[in-house]
Amino acid sequence: MRIITWNCNRAFRNKLEVLLDLKPDVAVIQECERDLEVPPEYKYIWTGVLPKMGLGILTRDLEARVEPQADSTWTFFLPITLPNLRLNLLGTWAFNGRANKISPERIGTVAPVLERLAPWLQSGRSVMAGDFNQNIIWDTPRGTNNFRMIVHRLRQLGLRSAYHEATLEGYGAEKHATHLFRRKASDQYHIDYCFLHHSLEWSNVEVKSSPEWCSLSDHFPLVIDVVDP
Repeated sequence: MRIITWNCNRAFRNKLEVLLDLKPDVAVIQECERDLEVPPEYKYIWTGVLPKMGLGILTRDLEARVEPQADSTWTFFLPITLPNLRLNLLGTWAFNGRANKISPERIGTVAPVLERLAPWLQSGRSVMAGDFNQNIIWDTPRGTNNFRMIVHRLRQLGLRSAYHEATLEGYGAEKHATHLFRRKASDQYHIDYCFLHHSLEWSNVEVKSSPEWCSLSDHFPLVIDVVDP
């Protein structure tokens, strides 16, 4: 099973074919449009406010349904169940503090979403993947949304980062960036993650950072091949 998360930097319709060349079974896409034509073998689920820029999840040859616990104020988190795989997936595009600019009621931080979905996530065969817009290098001594706290809570729920498990790199010391801020090579950050429940094992983890991907977006796809027992 191949899982990919990628912030496509809008106009996903023009980039869909390139992503599908990677043959994802599940793809979590940020900054994508609501109305999208996909091949018949794929199902597309979307959430967002602006029709041209939201959070979408593509699944191949799989039944997929949105969890009843999904909250329309989450900006943006999309929990879906994939019965064929017995998998729970929380697609993520965290706006963090920027969510308040949309509406005061908006929830853009990860922590309250994790608490709402904690039993669902720790039940086994769960994945949380997406653009978190966070790295511990930005944590502050009194921060209420520190990424170190998020990682700790995910570990309590039985989920760990596939990239960090595969590379043995520390958080904040990642050698492979997933985001070029304003497409500048001097401003590279690792802010896209895929957390796997401990009942799931990976066989390959890769950040696609070739020039081709640089030309398509300011983010690189994070590709995780999961071993299905």
